[in-house]
Amino acid sequence: MPTAQPAEWINDVSEELAMAHTVAIAQWVRLSGTEDERKAFDYIAEQLRGYGFEVVIHEPTCLVSLPLSSSIVVGDEDFPVCITHAFSTSTPDDGVAGELVYAGDGSEAALLAAGAAGKIALTDGLATPAKAKAATRVGALAVVSISGDHLHEMIVSPVWGSPTPETLSQLPNVPMVSVDTEAGERMLQRLERGRVRARVRTSVDTGWRPIPVLIADLDTAGRNFVMFSGHVDSWHYGAMDNGTANATMIEVGRICATHRAELRRGLRLAFWSGHSHARYAGSTWYADSHWFDLHERCVAHVNVDSTGAINATTLTDANSMAETYPLARSVIARQTQQELDYNRFGRAGDQSFWGIGLPAVFMSLSHQGEHSETSSGLAAVIGGNIARSGGLGWWWHTTEDTLDKIDPANLVRDIKVYVEVVGRLATDPVVPLDVRGPVGEIGAALDEIEPLWSGLPSGGPADACGFTELREDLGRLHDAAERVMNRAQQVTDEASAAELSDAIVSACKALMPVNYTVAGEFGHDPALGVTPLPGLRPPKPLVAMSDDELWGATHSFRRSVNRTRAALRRACSVLESAVPN
Repeated sequence: MPTAQPAEWINDVSEELAMAHTVAIAQWVRLSGTEDERKAFDYIAEQLRGYGFEVVIHEPTCLVSLPLSSSIVVGDEDFPVCITHAFSTSTPDDGVAGELVYAGDGSEAALLAAGAAGKIALTDGLATPAKAKAATRVGALAVVSISGDHLHEMIVSPVWGSPTPETLSQLPNVPMVSVDTEAGERMLQRLERGRVRARVRTSVDTGWRPIPVLIADLDTAGRNFVMFSGHVDSWHYGAMDNGTANATMIEVGRICATHRAELRRGLRLAFWSGHSHARYAGSTWYADSHWFDLHERCVAHVNVDSTGAINATTLTDANSMAETYPLARSVIARQTQQELDYNRFGRAGDQSFWGIGLPAVFMSLSHQGEHSETSSGLAAVIGGNIARSGGLGWWWHTTEDTLDKIDPANLVRDIKVYVEVVGRLATDPVVPLDVRGPVGEIGAALDEIEPLWSGLPSGGPADACGFTELREDLGRLHDAAERVMNRAQQVTDEASAAELSDAIVSACKALMPVNYTVAGEFGHDPALGVTPLPGLRPPKPLVAMSDDELWGATHSFRRSVNRTRAALRRACSVLESAVPN
């Protein structure tokens, strides 16, 4: 059985082409749904058509939020250097005025402790959806975030994609502004001298508008395919975020097109708008509109963001899933001699396909070699181990994300990793996913979750089906996964390899919605934190529940266990069909 060699394709990467694409795309400020953003999409379409891709540009209408202007006055002192954020609310022309209070990290507990209801809260760290949600719940008049030495553009809505009638009420209802460290320290000094009032003004253009979604297919008709995606919209010129990533996709597409005869699976490139200004509305629309095609034929989702930055020497904490981690680790180790740690995805980065069940790998790939001010904030936004490295550089989401922040050698290095990962997903006889990974992760999560339910009242529906039966299903699935993955190492013919690939992908798709989502196959959870088996966890500690809540929890527990068991049994069934016991 012939084996393709994507590890050799990396020699085809062209620094000249990659930088030319970056320069071309970074000439425009690419706000979602604007004319200049469309110019970047048209450029990308032209390049890919030249390489033989079939290109379609969709234009869904989504809720987009573009910050316009802001100001803040504390006492008699004007602080003109500030910004507002996407999905902040706009104030009346004369702003909102009230007492300024310091509220630490801006969590709900910190806001309550500061007495922030009806007041303007001064908080540490980036403006985030969690902070906006907490301030809305508490009833703060406005939130001021001390974002660091630089002002970082942010989006503060927790609603994933465009809101529905059910989620409209979850949009923030509070003005949000950010100031730098120097301004924040001056505000804190005024508070130390006594009570002080502040006035905040914000103007944000939020409305429904068409945004482009570009889909470029290479030999996907009638066959399974790999989806490789990244966003085009940007804050300011966005040379790193996300110009280099767009160049990475174009270059990977070019190289795969030259090796199209070697592809066992097709390649779909997906370029999103609405990432930065519409909370992943483009990718969410695509997931909803093409659910069945993606569920039935897509084997994996590779994502790219912010490649090739200066000083981006760390490749040890990129995101992966348990099923994609062995592939990512092996490629990074082979190419860079760095050891990738397992870094489970956070709820960010156009990861709109968890309900569909697409195994995913990578958002940002390379990070700063030394700690930077953005690393902790990024960790809060996307989760995982990024706080241990330097994040994406101080210029992330600022006016300074320009071409001088790009290192061509680092860009070539990052593109080579993507070439091999995408290439192997498209060419390996047995798709390089390890279904044992999520099985083990689910088992570890059960060990953590089961004690959380101790103390549930007996005699309720939970008695009829609990963790004992769930663990029995998991044990059977574990054995089936071991047999399939062992067989995958021995297969020698194309038909058997294709059958094993289908079984592995189907099992991964069955497990992912319970391992990563509460909303399930057809919904989208908020852009907040996520833990393994989130739907099986109590909504709050049992000791904090009323009697009514405890008895109600016995019913919700049963449903959650049923949902989890059903996923395990579906996965087990397809694996056992491929390699019977």
